[in-house]
Amino acid sequence: MMIDRLEGNSELKTSVRLMLGGHRMTHSVLLVGEEGLGTGFAARCVAADYLYPNGGAPAEALLRGECCRAVAKAGKRDSGQIETGIVREAISVTGMGSGGRYLVGQVTAMRSEIFNTSLSAEGRAVLLYHVERMNEESANALLKVMEEPPEGVLFLLTADSLAGVLPTIRSRCISFAVAPVSPADCTRYCAAQGVDKKTAALYSELFDGHIGTVLDAARDEARRAQVDKALALAKAAAAQDSYAAAVLLASYEKDKVGAAALLADFRAVAAAGLRGSPRAPVQGDAARKALAAADAAIQRLGAQVNPKITLSVLAARFRGL
Repeated sequence: MMIDRLEGNSELKTSVRLMLGGHRMTHSVLLVGEEGLGTGFAARCVAADYLYPNGGAPAEALLRGECCRAVAKAGKRDSGQIETGIVREAISVTGMGSGGRYLVGQVTAMRSEIFNTSLSAEGRAVLLYHVERMNEESANALLKVMEEPPEGVLFLLTADSLAGVLPTIRSRCISFAVAPVSPADCTRYCAAQGVDKKTAALYSELFDGHIGTVLDAARDEARRAQVDKALALAKAAAAQDSYAAAVLLASYEKDKVGAAALLADFRAVAAAGLRGSPRAPVQGDAARKALAAADAAIQRLGAQVNPKITLSVLAARFRGL
């Protein structure tokens, strides 16, 4: 089964096998996990097993995030009869509004799509990513179809946190948590996906077993360079070298987005040090103070404080770490 491609999470995998094997699949599943844990991948695994129980190319394409349609034709070609289409398909929906918010028009368009009766549906999986970004209007539009879904439709929703999902949506779903795996398991999995083993081991420690984050970072040259800068910033923190920090941060004074991304990785490195990871350059109490400094800087950026001021304050705090 494709769900076996998901690392760890034995409880989730067992539940999915039981539901699919016993043909007792609910029509709405909510998968909850922090960004980078692979909730989207988990949803695609469930969708692939639901739509394509025998696997094959369509299932593999779906795991890669490609919404695909497999049409099997029935009828006799030579008889002149009209062939009947039996369709299995996955429909993907992601918020397109500001900050990834869902637009109500997206949900109504999805409803029209799945109620399309031009083909007889053998199965449809609707993947809705980050439903915590739905407002009440878009959630109400979704509820209308979730309450009385067409036959054969499976809704697979993902969210970063259960608390962020509107109660009306939560009440219609069976919820499962997607958990991180150990750094050792994360290293093994990512190395099997082609990531350099040394890089996989480092990133697995820094990002605490968040497989999706490790894979994204390892496969993106710009992100790898950013992680290197975050490690250099952590070294400056450990050495209480505010000058080195100021030099490194200077290039981000007019780049708020880039500064926020760098600080997020710096925070991850400091958190790894606080957990006792030997791969983190900053450890112990210095790691705790670095983590607090990172959180304060991220909060300042979110409050629209000038990036130059925010980064200058951060560098100055390194003297007292």
